[in-house]
Amino acid sequence: MRVVTRALCIAGGLAVASSPFAAEGMWTLDNLPYTELEKNYNFKPTPEWIQKSMRSAVRLAGGCSGSFVSAEGLVLTNHHCVISCVEDLSSKEQDLINKGFLADTRSEEKQCPGMEINRLEKTEDVTARMQKALAGLNGKAFADAKKAEQSRIEKECVGDSGDKRRCDIVELYGGGQYHVYQYSRYQDVRLVFSPEYAAGFFGGDPDNFNFPRYNLDMSLVRVYEHGKPIANSNWFPINPKGAKENELVMTLGHPGTTQRLLTMAELETQRDLVLPFRLMFASEYRGLLLQYSREGEEQARIAQTELTMVENGLKARTGMFQALLSPSVMQQKRNDENAFRNWVNADTARKQQYGDPWQTISNTQTAWRNLYLDYVLIEMGMGSLSQQITWARTLVRGATERDKPDAERLREYSQAALPNVQAGLLAEVPLYPEFEQLKLSWSLSKLRERLGVDNPVVKAILGKESPEAIAKNIVSNSKLGDAAVRKQLWEGGFAAVKQSNDPALVLARKLDEQGRKLREQFDHQIEPVQKAAIEKLSKARFAFKGTSVYPDATFSLRLSHGVIRGWDERGTPVRPFTDFAGLFARATDFDPFKLADNWVENEKKLDKKTRFNQVSTNDIVGGNSGSPLINAKGELVGLIFDGNIQSLGGSYFYDESVNRAVSVHSAAISEALKEVYKAKNLTRELQLSK
Repeated sequence: MRVVTRALCIAGGLAVASSPFAAEGMWTLDNLPYTELEKNYNFKPTPEWIQKSMRSAVRLAGGCSGSFVSAEGLVLTNHHCVISCVEDLSSKEQDLINKGFLADTRSEEKQCPGMEINRLEKTEDVTARMQKALAGLNGKAFADAKKAEQSRIEKECVGDSGDKRRCDIVELYGGGQYHVYQYSRYQDVRLVFSPEYAAGFFGGDPDNFNFPRYNLDMSLVRVYEHGKPIANSNWFPINPKGAKENELVMTLGHPGTTQRLLTMAELETQRDLVLPFRLMFASEYRGLLLQYSREGEEQARIAQTELTMVENGLKARTGMFQALLSPSVMQQKRNDENAFRNWVNADTARKQQYGDPWQTISNTQTAWRNLYLDYVLIEMGMGSLSQQITWARTLVRGATERDKPDAERLREYSQAALPNVQAGLLAEVPLYPEFEQLKLSWSLSKLRERLGVDNPVVKAILGKESPEAIAKNIVSNSKLGDAAVRKQLWEGGFAAVKQSNDPALVLARKLDEQGRKLREQFDHQIEPVQKAAIEKLSKARFAFKGTSVYPDATFSLRLSHGVIRGWDERGTPVRPFTDFAGLFARATDFDPFKLADNWVENEKKLDKKTRFNQVSTNDIVGGNSGSPLINAKGELVGLIFDGNIQSLGGSYFYDESVNRAVSVHSAAISEALKEVYKAKNLTRELQLSK
């Protein structure tokens, strides 16, 4: 369902190439591989093509990508990228998740609570300024100076337009470069079309990260400004003919995080601690959600989105874990690191200049391992899963941080970040008390179980109460489910939040007290030491390879090039396209392979040869969900929504022979809107009408 990944070769074990394949790379738009594009595809993007493409692509601030597909603010993205919006707009009486949604007119379009869309307008290299501010600093001084300078740059960039402009400092090559990205910020986003869950996630978890696929994982939202749809001249026209096999296709999206430049010490932390814990935690949480879902239809509806996301994460992290368990993968990573270290140590001047950042990073990993469980359970909130507690923690921490000078605040509460924080806090969303109580009591019990009954933090948070009693008191007596109450507390600031005896805020204050101690330890003793070492490593890597390599993903706009192509699965060729005929052949009378009613009713009207899903060699990862797949003309020929099962080690490496990005074919988008959903106004706006 959600792209989280890269190349895991299952047949015959794992193999990693020691040098990049032709399609490897998530390239920033100011450093595209022009020589390779021209040599391999006879394509040379012009400055005009790049500018138009940049302004046609968008980022969903919650963690996905999308693109403008009309001159009136219409944005195409994945069904699973807007499912939280659909869930927030649903109720027991109006189940938009399972029944789908189509706005026939503009007046029927529904605002998505708290959703924000960003469009990149320009970037600026501020490396020299950042490096000057950090020169000669270490530890807390390094961390404080970095945070202060980042805040100053972002504040200067935003100016007086915080409600319309967003600016983010983007670290590339592990801090080897710093750029400031300036976005247009849109917070009035309205749902236009979302298919039924049975169509948008046909095949469910069994088909997830697999191919052949038959998913209409698409949705449409519209960007508004001043109460009207925005007028934009940059958008990708949809070409229903799609692309041919072996034709050049490119994604323009916002890959979240890759870890291809990690040291062996960091990879071992992922393998030995982070991934095992996350898999264990998610497996137990999945069981809780499944049990709750079986209690009735309404319970199943309430837990549906959460369960989908948990199952998706489980499958993705299992693939990542398997990749790091492979001796051949780890040996190749070790060989690459040794070659790099030997290059540094072979020259006295280089050795003196760069030192031994690998050892420093290894030391910080030891400290991080000791802190990890406390940090993720308390500071990151995994030990207090509850919407009410999330709101309460935002209020408590926000009240303190907003009273500080901008340069001294935690990064997520900087002046530039506040509009998004506030939008999420004040969004009108439904709250289900029974479900919230279940999640909170379970996660508090995990907090106690993992850290121990005698842990002073556990004692401070739980006191003499049981997790169940605390959860029941909060869910029954907290008033934070009312957006007006949250707004009053937010505007009242520190005094209002401190004086409130709302039980959610009482617990949030305890969590914040302990969380801040952990955060300070990480921010001052671990992260800055590691960052300083990584920057030395990055400078050495620059000297070794320069910008001929692409930087790790940072949820910033990247271009990935590739071609439409299948692969060989244990001696059997996998074709790159599926079609409508395959969908109906795969369908059964039982979930998750039961067809949505609209598809059953309109089967005879459909051309069964219409292409449905497709695979390509594009290098993508989580955050690319919703990315447009375009051809050299700048036409949209697909919509990225997943990777194949072989791609599940892609956070760490890429293998073009088996790694595939999965997308909805443009023909399926066109045919479904016209023949299945009868969306006449949309097909006219998208210029798809016959």
